[in-house]
Order: sequence, then structure tokens, then C-alpha cells
Amino acid sequence: MTLLIRWKAFCLKVIILKKRRLLKEGKTKEIFEVVGDPELVIIKNKNDITKNDDPSQTKKMRRKAEFSTTITSVVFQILRASGIPVAYQRRISKNSFLAKNCKMIALECIARRYPVGSYCLRHPGLARLDQKIPPRFDEPEIEFFLKTTGGEVFSKDGELIRNIPVDQKTGRPVDDPLISNPEASLWLLLHPKLPDNNEDSLLCSVYSSDILPEGVTMEEMAKIIRRVFLLLEDTLLHIGFRLIDFKIEFGVGPHGELLIADVIDNDSWRLRTSDWKELSKELFRQNRNMKEIEESYELVAKILEKNFPVE
Repeated sequence: MTLLIRWKAFCLKVIILKKRRLLKEGKTKEIFEVVGDPELVIIKNKNDITKNDDPSQTKKMRRKAEFSTTITSVVFQILRASGIPVAYQRRISKNSFLAKNCKMIALECIARRYPVGSYCLRHPGLARLDQKIPPRFDEPEIEFFLKTTGGEVFSKDGELIRNIPVDQKTGRPVDDPLISNPEASLWLLLHPKLPDNNEDSLLCSVYSSDILPEGVTMEEMAKIIRRVFLLLEDTLLHIGFRLIDFKIEFGVGPHGELLIADVIDNDSWRLRTSDWKELSKELFRQNRNMKEIEESYELVAKILEKNFPVE
């Protein structure tokens, strides 16, 4: 019976992987169709690691795709077991997994337990960027950033509706601006790395109805984000990790359901050991040795899969 189940699983995998058509390609992953089932897609991770929205700084990391797939699979299994709606279905190879075909919402949703990274730039009096043990928020701090590429803002229907101004220091358009008033109907978009009282902070505005799918609210997403963060924070703490912050993304599934989609991997969060040693993509942002970065990714993947085996 076991052999029969394995054979059927193998045949299904062959069918899923057969004659794949590339639907979309991003900086760190590719999305393929599933032949015969438009409600599913295959997400294949790449070995690329990126930073600062600057393609010239992208590097290759051996086995990164494998680590990303493992971590994503473990995390989404944890969420699904707790009744949180996710697009993830199952891992199908070392570097790819099956997911529901979602129409993605152009938001990066951040939850923070500690003020680090760009948060310190926006709130310079709260914490220092070089502070090893930053102050702790009593409740996770939730922030929303509008996803853009090259400063272009597209509506939920794919129409170009706005161009964000160029950053005076870098000469490049400002990407992924902070939404300062997410519950309002007219969002004010702020520079993600400047204090909100800086005269150059306010970039432009956009109507929330141009971005959010019908029936989806920021309040609903904020509730899910908080629940996810608290669950992962507690789960990771029990295996020796401190969850500093994370980024998740939402999509609308084939039947109009709001789902946590995309990936949640070692690029998606800041993760530290119990003694505050950094283990995540922050090491790459700090220009650390690639061997050290790869070893940290491998460690996170191994510990997670050891404690929560991928089905």
C-alpha cells in the first residue's frame, strides 16, 4: 500500500512538473503554470540574494533556493495547522512548491517586535542602527508599504496610475514607500528611509480603492499579520530563535479568499539566536562573508525542518 501511495505521488509530481509555462519571474523566484489546473501554480526559488532594491548588488548563493523552499514549507505548514489561510499547498522538489494561484496585493506587510532597520531611520530618536539589543515593543508594530518597481505605482487592474519622485541622494525612484495612514481612503506615501517630519518625506498620494481588491480591508490584514507574528514568534522562541521582524504578502485566491501568499523564508525576516546573533538576510545587508551567510541560512533551514518535518 505504501509503495502504491508513493507511486501515485510520483505520477502526480510528474504531471505537475510537465510542460510548465513561465507565468512570472521576480528577483528571487519564478512562477509556473500547472498544466490542467489554472487554480494552482508552481513557485520555484532561485539562488539569488538581493539588497537595497539594487540589481547590481545581487549575488548567487549556493543552495539558497533549497533553504528558502524548506523554510517556506515549514512556516506555511505551521500557519495552516493553526487555521491561518495560506496559498501554500506542498513542497514538490528541493527548490519549488505548489501553491494556489493568487492575484497578489501590492503591499509589503511588516510586523516588528523591535525597532531595527529602516524603522530606525524613520524614528531616529528611538533606537540606533548599531544597537545589539534594541528596545522591545509591548505589541508588534504593524506597517504597510506599497510595492513598486522603478517608482511606478500600478492599480489592482494593472494600470499605471502614479510615478513616485526620484530620491535626491541616489538619483533613483523611491520604491516601496510607507503608507502613513493605512486606514484612510487616500493614502499618503512617505519615503521609507526618512523621518516623517522631513520636508522631503511626503512623496505623493494614492487612493486605497485603486490598490485593494473588493472586500479586502487593511484592518482585516492587520489582524492576520498580528496573529501570524505572535504564532511564529512563540514557535521560534521554543527552538532557540528570536523573531525581530518579518514581511509577509497577501493575495486573493481562485475563489476570492484572502490568503497569505508568496514565500516566508530567511529573506523575509530578521532572525537572531537567543544570544542575539544575526542569522538572516541582514547579514547580507551588512556585507558579511558569503560563506557565513550561507551557513546561517542552512542552520535555520535544518533546525526548522528537524523540529517541524515537511510533509
